[in-house]
Amino acid sequence: MKPAGLGSTHRERIVLFLAFLTSRECLDLCKRAANSEEVAATLSGIWFDDLYVPGESYLNAVKGDRRDDEVLRFQASFTEGELLALERFHGFFELRASFLSNSRHGRAHFPENDSWRGLLRHAEHLLSELAPDPDYLRSVLAALARRAEAGAAELEQAFRSRRRLADEPG
Repeated sequence: MKPAGLGSTHRERIVLFLAFLTSRECLDLCKRAANSEEVAATLSGIWFDDLYVPGESYLNAVKGDRRDDEVLRFQASFTEGELLALERFHGFFELRASFLSNSRHGRAHFPENDSWRGLLRHAEHLLSELAPDPDYLRSVLAALARRAEAGAAELEQAFRSRRRLADEPG
């Protein structure tokens, strides 16, 4: 039986992303296809460009097309306390990304260092606030690991679209 609705709402997409980001197994699978910095840059782009709707900038540009109705739907997916936690995480992430800007790699080309590990720890705390059910998290991580084996590009597309990760391809 497939988990219902995985990845279909803003909340589920954020939880899936955080579960993936904090899963050593999932990140290691991605690193088979790309180096750590490329994986971090891709994940950063997904957060800034697709997942954190209230954000005011894409990874490398200003969001001029932000829709108020979508921001309201995003906000309705979380409690007030969760929205504050998301905002803190986003600010933490944005600050680290801005420190990493360089002409060669652009923003968020994270080396595997204390800054990146700090971001992962912060993501773990946020995930525990949003989805404290360990059985749910295990099922999410299992679905993510299956998709990661199929290829990191498919995972990126699944996060970018609203397609459910648990669905069969096709």
